[in-house]
Amino acid sequence: MSPAPAALSVILPAFNEEALLAGCVHQLHGALTALQVPAEIIIVNDGSRDRTAEIADQLARELPGVVAVHQANQGIGGAFRTGVQRATGEYLMLWPADMPAESADLAPYTAQFGRADVIVGVRQARLGYNPLMRFNAWLYPKLVATLFGLRLRDVNWIQAYRRSWFTRITLTQRGIPMLVEALVRLRDLGASFAEVDVAMKQRLGGVASASRFRVMWRTLTGVLSFWKLWRKERRS
Repeated sequence: MSPAPAALSVILPAFNEEALLAGCVHQLHGALTALQVPAEIIIVNDGSRDRTAEIADQLARELPGVVAVHQANQGIGGAFRTGVQRATGEYLMLWPADMPAESADLAPYTAQFGRADVIVGVRQARLGYNPLMRFNAWLYPKLVATLFGLRLRDVNWIQAYRRSWFTRITLTQRGIPMLVEALVRLRDLGASFAEVDVAMKQRLGGVASASRFRVMWRTLTGVLSFWKLWRKERRS
């Protein structure tokens, strides 16, 4: 008997994640199994220079429903787009390789399957954030609301997209601003939205990229670049 069609494709970009990848994928696989959600996990090795590729291939051999894809480094946005091309699930989700997963973390999203085209996770607390990061987390949704008229409580966390809608949009951003671009373009197409309250977990290791000033700057300039393109598209 062939396996049930995937309800969810979880795309996991991995760049030099040899220390965390196996633990994250095992936790994610266990959480999905506990929820009894037909799912696939697509690991996209994004040009890693450590043992990430080897570990990804081993996980694909060991765990049912896990697929390993390899590419040159294209950033989180490029890795996600590569994963989407391989995905078969009704819904798509991007999951960071440095974040633990429990069934309770995924249940708010899966509860909305079939009810909304875009499911937006809203963090109830920002664990591990310093004061500057907390200020940015407060300001960022307000900036997005001002620029695009998109009024959501959180625009930069785990989101799930119905694949039939997501494949209709073209993304220009490769990094963090990709999440905002996806939301804006799906809103403009007429997709339905649902916000779900979720808990933010402590990272499995390392330092959050959002704490780096160059990442903050790239995020700001990326959003403004997309805003200029979006306004030009609307005028034409």
